[in-house]
Amino acid sequence: MKTPSEISTTLDELMRFEYLAQVGTLLPKRNIYSILAGQHAAKMRGRGLDFEEVRQYVPGDDIRNIDWKVTARTTDTYSKIFNEEKERRSFILLDQSASMFFGSKLFVKSVTAAHVAALSAFYTVKRGDRVGGLVFNDEGSDYIEPKRSKALVQHFLQLIAERNNALLSRKRTQSKPELFNQMLERTRLSITHDFVILIISDLTKINAESKQHLRSMAAHNDVILVHIEDPMDKTLPAGKLLLSDGNRQIGWSNDQNNWGEKYANDYQQWLVDLKDEFRHYKIPVSVICTDKPVEEQIKERVGTTLKNKQ
Repeated sequence: MKTPSEISTTLDELMRFEYLAQVGTLLPKRNIYSILAGQHAAKMRGRGLDFEEVRQYVPGDDIRNIDWKVTARTTDTYSKIFNEEKERRSFILLDQSASMFFGSKLFVKSVTAAHVAALSAFYTVKRGDRVGGLVFNDEGSDYIEPKRSKALVQHFLQLIAERNNALLSRKRTQSKPELFNQMLERTRLSITHDFVILIISDLTKINAESKQHLRSMAAHNDVILVHIEDPMDKTLPAGKLLLSDGNRQIGWSNDQNNWGEKYANDYQQWLVDLKDEFRHYKIPVSVICTDKPVEEQIKERVGTTLKNKQ
């Protein structure tokens, strides 16, 4: 029996995002990383500038680009001329561990996360930049060196699909808590500077060590955290429930001792605190939910952004 695409993904399904990354109605003149960063994020660095030449000053030139050494030698005013770099490298860290194999509405988290990665990878190559990444689950990881190549994106997506499908036959139900930090460290050691680093996870394993890795990367790169959220992360359904972490089970009722209200409040406070803390380090936290297709959520954000600018 074929597994529903909402539970596990395939290479063909992920390749569909090549078209979605190209159609103007999805991302009209907008950078997907800027959309994910949101309204309260730090300004993205943009592409760097390569020095090209020094020429005589022309009225209207930015005075900040005046070459004062050449000007002093020649007694004429000269400006430095720069060309925009042709490439900006992107790196995608994708979590496909056991905690991501959960969903209560449309998709499981691991599939939604894979869709975000696919759309981001195709958009990066479409704009002429290099993209690579690291996809991991509890059994291992796959690393792709950043390149500007559709064939490489296809290979990366194949690795994502394989890691995603491995969740169906996994032997353990719990993620390894130290794995997330190990992957963050590997990412930090793999990149240099001026990368866009997209980290896609449910962030359930983030801790003090994780934050140190993220702060270190954000010092010379644009880091965006994409938090994959399920509706049941925010609110548990009414009635009696049996909850388990893979080792222990507890009976649960939202009505008992206001557990439901406390659960919802704790989650919202955790998310607010996370965003506030990382805003200080210019690391935006974008929330993508499993209850809608990723492309719909991106289009909604484009519309909201345009309305806010009017």
